[in-house]
Amino acid sequence: MTATDPKRTLTKGSPMPILGLIKSRGLGRAAAEALLIMFGVLAALAVQSWWDDKVEQQILLSHLTAVQDELREVRESITENLRQSGHVVDQTITVMMMLADRKTKAMPDSFVERVSEMYEIKMPDMPTSAYDAFVSSGSLRLVKDRALRAMLAQYGNEVEEVDQINQVMWSVYYDLQAPFLNRHFVLSDFGWPIVTEDAFGERIYSLAEIPKAPNTPDWDAIRSLEFWNLVYTWRIAYNDQIGAVIRLQRYCKQLEDLLQAEIRYLE
Repeated sequence: MTATDPKRTLTKGSPMPILGLIKSRGLGRAAAEALLIMFGVLAALAVQSWWDDKVEQQILLSHLTAVQDELREVRESITENLRQSGHVVDQTITVMMMLADRKTKAMPDSFVERVSEMYEIKMPDMPTSAYDAFVSSGSLRLVKDRALRAMLAQYGNEVEEVDQINQVMWSVYYDLQAPFLNRHFVLSDFGWPIVTEDAFGERIYSLAEIPKAPNTPDWDAIRSLEFWNLVYTWRIAYNDQIGAVIRLQRYCKQLEDLLQAEIRYLE
């Protein structure tokens, strides 16, 4: 039996040592093949990263466009709301002027109508479905503009603040205004349907018994300092709500301008 050199013997199925591979193929060729493999992997990763970024940008663009449309809708609703709220404040001032007139014994025929219009609580529509979908998607982190990203993060709080002030308006009405109106006016004279089955009717009926005779307000009570203070308080509360709505309107406009710049960049 011929002896064999163990250093030159390779077990069947075992890989060739790296040094042996390099020697067998040549150093340059092995290095070139390794580089080709490396560059191929890097190129594939780069293409995948580019594609992922492209998809994320398209998703971000879709969200931002939807939010922009929603902001425009909110601003249009605010514009109409401010017009209506201005009318309510005008009626409130008219009621105050009528109450301040001590020379005329009889109240004008339009007084009850003015009071009815004074107590209309107006709120703009503030849809947030597109904004909520955008925030929940996690795409906010993709916004490059820091100022825009900060304003988008704060927008939900701005809407919530307006809603909270509106809730204060309703509390002012139910807790301060409605008890007096219920005692000294006939609420149905205002044209407000009072049904016990709904929340409004339940709240009113729980305050006291509604007078049954129509058109029989207590003029002495209505001319009292108590009602004057209630009307003045109502005007202040309404002005607070209008101020909050105007601030939201300005916020929406600033946010729209920043959004437009970001959308153009993504397009």
